[in-house]
Amino acid sequence: MSITTIVCSPHELRDELIPIMQEEFAVSFQNAQEAFDGMLNEYFSRLREGLQFVIEYPYVDKIYRDSYYAYFSSKRRLYQKNCIRISVFEDAVLPDQFRNAGGIAGLRERYRGFMVLRPTMPYIIGRNVLSPLALQERRFLSLMGRFPTTVNAVRFDAMGFPHASQDTETITCAETSLWAVMEYFASRYPEYKPIVPSAIIDTLKSRSSSRQIPSDGLNIEQMSFALREFGFGTMTYDRSEYSPASFDNLLAVYVESGIPLIVAVSNVHRGGSIRHAVVIVGRSETTEADIDQLTVEKEDNETLLEMMKRKNISIIDNADIKRHFVFIDDNYPAYQMAPLQSPMAYYQDATWKKCEIIQLLVPLYPKVYMDGIEARKCIKKLLSDKSFRTPAGAELFIRVFLTSSRSYKDYLTVTDGFSGDAREIILEIPMPKFIWVGEISSKELI
Repeated sequence: MSITTIVCSPHELRDELIPIMQEEFAVSFQNAQEAFDGMLNEYFSRLREGLQFVIEYPYVDKIYRDSYYAYFSSKRRLYQKNCIRISVFEDAVLPDQFRNAGGIAGLRERYRGFMVLRPTMPYIIGRNVLSPLALQERRFLSLMGRFPTTVNAVRFDAMGFPHASQDTETITCAETSLWAVMEYFASRYPEYKPIVPSAIIDTLKSRSSSRQIPSDGLNIEQMSFALREFGFGTMTYDRSEYSPASFDNLLAVYVESGIPLIVAVSNVHRGGSIRHAVVIVGRSETTEADIDQLTVEKEDNETLLEMMKRKNISIIDNADIKRHFVFIDDNYPAYQMAPLQSPMAYYQDATWKKCEIIQLLVPLYPKVYMDGIEARKCIKKLLSDKSFRTPAGAELFIRVFLTSSRSYKDYLTVTDGFSGDAREIILEIPMPKFIWVGEISSKELI
């Protein structure tokens, strides 16, 4: 059995893929057609014009193979064990470009990621990593990892955030969220390892009182436990314990810190039955209008409020900007945009639009002992203290985020925002691995 490679344009993709799915997945032509029109068409319609596709089959996907041997191979219905992979390039792709150094160099510059199709009809969209550069709408900032792969025997690096749809049996929204977060961290930091669905099942055996497959999903406590077992110091936050403004501000601070967040959304408190998990991986770009419309939010902490009144200062927080955030949702293609106040706004179903974020799960480095709430409090207390020279009546703009000290010092070496002496003083300070940073400015200087 040899690997078949086909290069095609967008208007040829449907006619090429349907018979390939029919043959490789051992399904009827009608089922293959419905899978393309019902699932794939939405994914490809979001892509920009001028892209070319490379189809390869049969393809062995490590995530699906794990689910296949752990579950699908034992079902009465026959499931195939091989997948199909579609790679995405900008501009024209010629087969002979994969066989000479100049052609390969050009292809690597124009490579925009891949998508795996698995034989779990109709939920066929498996592991995929697409660059935002492949999208028609890409005016947002998103976390991205680097994922080594091959196309037609040539090595490439896919840049993007990992995504997959749930198969509803071995992985639901909770498992795909855990997998995506671990896949991202493993691509960035050597201390973390990618996981497969069976690893999640094994990790949670001690926390489960009923069968784990077929999966009924996971609650936030189970997801938090799994992430802790995978090497994180997790923090969970429940919306009911905070004011709406404080909860949204906290979430925005963690997004600003470049941390992928698992959030639980639901409409149960509004009489519905939806419970879902998604990952937030970025936000919309900040515009001058966003800054101009930003106002002073009331401080919830009474002690801080009194200190700010005594010093006669007000604080505007970057995290209070009314932005759209970037969601990785296994029911939709990657990089969906929605505001925190209506996180499922991209759904067509009105019942989903009534969902709100009810819980937040933050995968922190184990030795980050100060969370976002305490960091904001500490920075505001410092600004309100009489030892900090702030003129009376000042309106301060702050941006709070968590970062590694190594990244921050590297940034300081090339930025023009500090005088030479101030820069050297900061660079010479011994710091822990991760630090909370509070940037201070004014609306006029942003």
